[in-house]
Amino acid sequence: MRFLAKAGRVFDWLVDAMLLLAGVIVFVQTLWITEDVIVRYAFGWTWAPSFEILSYSILWMTFLGTTAIYRDRGHVVMEAVVARFPARAADIINLCTTLAIAGLTAFLLFYSARLTIQDYQNHFVLATIVKPVKWPIEMIIPISFLMLFIQSLRHVATYYRAFKAGEYVKAGEQSSL
Repeated sequence: MRFLAKAGRVFDWLVDAMLLLAGVIVFVQTLWITEDVIVRYAFGWTWAPSFEILSYSILWMTFLGTTAIYRDRGHVVMEAVVARFPARAADIINLCTTLAIAGLTAFLLFYSARLTIQDYQNHFVLATIVKPVKWPIEMIIPISFLMLFIQSLRHVATYYRAFKAGEYVKAGEQSSL
């Protein structure tokens, strides 16, 4: 059990680091867009690849932050519906939906990893202004689905323990192993 507790702390640290990186990306995007608007209106010039690079950073920012939001049950909950049920029924509903999420993230992990590996092997290059290799841009997607899958397993354990104890797990409570 000590190993799982330590693994949970390491996982939480990794999720927090991903969230911090997402925050840094948002900060850089804000400065970049502000600079681009000022230069465009002051000098009538813009750097052509800006839009493309900002689009890739939005992809990374989004997928870096998803696990932190899911960990804290800040987005994917049916609190208004589930709160009306008794604790055991609410835990069964939460357990079933979390198992469905685990299955979905495992499916998406498999296919996104397969696509990313295929793009790496084929040296796929995007036909855009920058012409970047595609796999480094999309590699955050399977990484994020792996993290979401692990977090959904943590939620399954939390809901199962709550079901056995007859307790209700409120939204926003962090799950731990």
